[in-house]
Amino acid sequence: MKRLLLQMMEWHAHATRSWDYDTWFQGRFLEEWADPRALAGLRDAFAHYDADDIRRALFATMDLFRWLAMETAERLGYPYPTVGDARATELVRGQQPDLRL
Repeated sequence: MKRLLLQMMEWHAHATRSWDYDTWFQGRFLEEWADPRALAGLRDAFAHYDADDIRRALFATMDLFRWLAMETAERLGYPYPTVGDARATELVRGQQPDLRL
């Protein structure tokens, strides 16, 4: 999931700056090229080693990805799949995982 988040951060940087904008390789120097709002969101996207924090970080990751994807889609003139997003979020929220750590 974090790999896809990184990819969306790269696409967002290109869509908001230019397609020639250097996003380095595999997140290298992320703090130099990524949107500061995305960097701030990353702080909440990683969990400690307990079930409640894993769930919290999952939703923080989803929220960050959603924000990046919506802004990227808008910049590129694509519709954002809000219905699919809402359904996927509903499915995840409905899960009560047995996270035995």
